Amino acid sequence: MTEQASTRWIMNALNWARILLCGLVTGVAFTVMSVVLLGLLGDAFLAAVSDSAVAGIGAPRTGPALYLLTVAAGVWAMWLYSVVRPRSSSNIRAGVAVGLAWWVIASLQSLKWVALLGIPRVAWLPLGLNAALCIVAASIGAFLYGAVQPNQPFQATAGGARERQRQADIDR
Repeated sequence: MTEQASTRWIMNALNWARILLCGLVTGVAFTVMSVVLLGLLGDAFLAAVSDSAVAGIGAPRTGPALYLLTVAAGVWAMWLYSVVRPRSSSNIRAGVAVGLAWWVIASLQSLKWVALLGIPRVAWLPLGLNAALCIVAASIGAFLYGAVQPNQPFQATAGGARERQRQADIDR
């Protein structure tokens, strides 16, 4: 099997409905937790962003697109989970790894804006604490997604389908 065919087979083997549904829950959970975190500990951050807006850099705008993009990141996290989980020893370990990966990607993107707006380091606390939120949200999605069994290649023998079903019953 060529590498391109192998990649296509893996992507077709993923449970996209489960990825989308669990990803939506993951994204919404992260959005709610981050709004609460920002409300509780984000005074310095919000003040620095407001100061940048007053200085003429532009008013920060939050609209539905901001929240939808955050939810989309949850879908990405569950896609990553579905790929990482079969190679991991547990749902928890895979959920933590995915949460950390999500936090790294999101933080790199956020740090660009922090630097452009000149937000002082003291206001970066919510960004650092987002690591915990990403891990918790990814773990919620991982719990809902469940264990991912690596898909076995299709066996063209007459007993192949029956053998796969028997093995799936044993694994449960």
